[in-house]
Amino acid sequence: MLRQTRVRIATTLLLVGVTACSPMTPATTAPDAQSTEPSATQAQEMPATQSSAEGVTLTVWFMGADIPAQKEFSETAAREFEAATGIKIVTETVSWGDATKKLTTAIAAGEGPDVTMLGSGDVAYYYQNLIDLTGEFGTTLPATAGFVAGAFDGNTYAGSTYAIPYMAQFRGQAYRTDLWAEAGYPNGPATWAEWRDGALKIKAAHPELDSVLGMRGQGVEQYAVSLMWQNCSDMISPDGKTATFNHPNSVEAIKFFADMVAVDGTFDLKNSEWAIADVGSRWWDGKLAWTWISNTWVQYGKPEQIDALKSTVGYSPSLIGNQGCQRMFSAINGMGIFKWTEHPDAAKQWLAFLLQPEMQGLYYELLGHLPVVTDAYDDAGVQELGAMNWLPLAQFNKPYTLHPATSEVALLLGKIIPSIYAAVIDKSYTDATVQELLEDLNAQAQEALDRNPPPPGYSNPWPEPVN
Repeated sequence: MLRQTRVRIATTLLLVGVTACSPMTPATTAPDAQSTEPSATQAQEMPATQSSAEGVTLTVWFMGADIPAQKEFSETAAREFEAATGIKIVTETVSWGDATKKLTTAIAAGEGPDVTMLGSGDVAYYYQNLIDLTGEFGTTLPATAGFVAGAFDGNTYAGSTYAIPYMAQFRGQAYRTDLWAEAGYPNGPATWAEWRDGALKIKAAHPELDSVLGMRGQGVEQYAVSLMWQNCSDMISPDGKTATFNHPNSVEAIKFFADMVAVDGTFDLKNSEWAIADVGSRWWDGKLAWTWISNTWVQYGKPEQIDALKSTVGYSPSLIGNQGCQRMFSAINGMGIFKWTEHPDAAKQWLAFLLQPEMQGLYYELLGHLPVVTDAYDDAGVQELGAMNWLPLAQFNKPYTLHPATSEVALLLGKIIPSIYAAVIDKSYTDATVQELLEDLNAQAQEALDRNPPPPGYSNPWPEPVN
């Protein structure tokens, strides 16, 4: 009940925030919007018409925290699926920290679960071990037109889809409307210039804040690449052959952030020690003026704290960088089937079951991750919990570039922001620090690309400036 109370309170916040502060048109379909395939609902109903498979057992890995809500979902989904099909489901929850090791070990051994959740970027690394699902959409799986914008970006590689989009987190920025109004930005910052100017003014006026700007100091590769994207660059060249950490736009992006730490102090050095839960709890305690967020972040606030800030919280899409682009990292994680499964048809039925609007809605209600099928947003319960208010952010979100070296290169991104904090703390930071850091990481990224060249026809379009 407490969890539902938190989400319901947050719904009210989002109705005020995203709707009022984001002049955006919802993007609710995948690029294949003209598809003539069956509707999502029609495709999702197909598994129920198939004959039962008594005696068949599928093993499934969910990635994430082994919390009561995940256990409740896993048990409910397994029970209802078995009742409908006769297929038994055995689930295991694997932490994201252990995911790569467990997946790599399973692949090396040639055995493991039948079905596994995959993170953004994983498909390009593991696709040779996964069943190609491209032809299943519109037959055993929902049509591609029935998914939210960008759903297939992180699950399709070299023209083939190896995992169903399963759950989404659309991300943007949250800001204190009262503090930013004092600084001259009642609708929050839209550009980097406004971000820096407003933050400096808030810092001068409100020394009681723990930090003006809040961003976790641990696991920040997603923030580093978001800064690159907002400045119209990326970590890998469009043709996939060259590492571009040291591209001038990338250097400018990271230097902009670094100066907010080293020169302005609006990203306080305490940020370097904070995990995402620390940032969230400080936000709801009124100790921050701005942060990047996803729809799940309300879990770090108490209902009374969320309610108290309701009138002074605004939400908007990602910032626009100096070069004019507007893009934020977002996860739309997938579910794939390993080739070694002895029950591929049963596994496909399980995937289709997970995409039913009712199951998507239950996953959102219990764990806060947004549905990926648009039919789920018609559910009254999903609407009551505010999901519709996050859809407009989808068009400003993007997963990691899909490339055979994505996993290695993304890990290098995670070294950028902590290294900057370390240099500031030990007083070794200079105007050359960012360039030197990115040159070193770029050399390592290039080695990874050389070991894992892109396939023929590979294309990684970089972000374009917004109007």
